[in-house]
Amino acid sequence: MSTERTAAGEDLHPDEDDAALRAEIDRELAAERAARPRAPQRLTGLVLLIGGIIGWIASLELLVGKEYLLENPGASLGCDVNPFISCGSVMMTWQAAALGIPNMAIGLGGFAIMAAAGALMVSRTPLPTWFRWAVLGGMLFALAYVHFLAISAIFVIRALCPWCMVVWAVSAPMFFATLAHMVESGDIPVPRALGTLLRRWVLLTLLWYLLVIVVIAVAFWGQWLATFGL
Repeated sequence: MSTERTAAGEDLHPDEDDAALRAEIDRELAAERAARPRAPQRLTGLVLLIGGIIGWIASLELLVGKEYLLENPGASLGCDVNPFISCGSVMMTWQAAALGIPNMAIGLGGFAIMAAAGALMVSRTPLPTWFRWAVLGGMLFALAYVHFLAISAIFVIRALCPWCMVVWAVSAPMFFATLAHMVESGDIPVPRALGTLLRRWVLLTLLWYLLVIVVIAVAFWGQWLATFGL
C-alpha cells in the first residue's frame, strides 16, 4: 500500500489520512452545533410576548378576584378548590401586597412591559444595550419576587393559589430565555462552560419546574393523600 509523507516526515497511510480528515470534520460539525443560538432575538421575544400576555391575564384575574372578595366578605372564588388550593386564602394575606401595593398591580404593569419588549424583539427592532439590561433586570426582580411568594405560600400560608402559580410558571422561562439571550449576544461575558449551561434555558426552566413540583409534593404530602382519599 502506498504511503504519503507528512510535514513531520512520518509515513501516513491514505485510509489513516481519510480517518483523520473525517474526525476533523466531525469535530467542526460538533462545534458548529454547540454554537447554534438557543435564544435568538425572535425566539426570546416570543417567550416574553406569550409569557407577558399569560402573566397579565393571570394578574387581572387575581385583581378582579380580590376586588370581589373585598366587596363580598365571606364569599369564595372559582379557584377556591379546598383549604390548601385556594386563591382567596393567599390574596388576602399581607404577602399579597408586600411592597405596599397589590402584587396584581405590579403584575399588570410588569407583564405588559415585558410583552411590549417581546413584541419589539419579535419584530427584530434593534434594542439598545441599556434596554436589554433593563429587561433582564425586570425579569430578575420578577423571578426573585416569585420565589418570595412561592416560599410564603408553601411554607407560611400553607395554601396554593392556582392563578399565582400561573405567574410562577411563566416567569421562569421568561427569565431564563432573557438570560440566555444576553449571554449569546455577548452582553454578559462568562466562562465557556458556564455560558454553555446558561444558554440551555429550556433545560433550566424544566429543572426549575421539577424543583417546584417536588417541593409542593413534599410540603403538602398529607393534604394530597387526604384529597385523593389515600
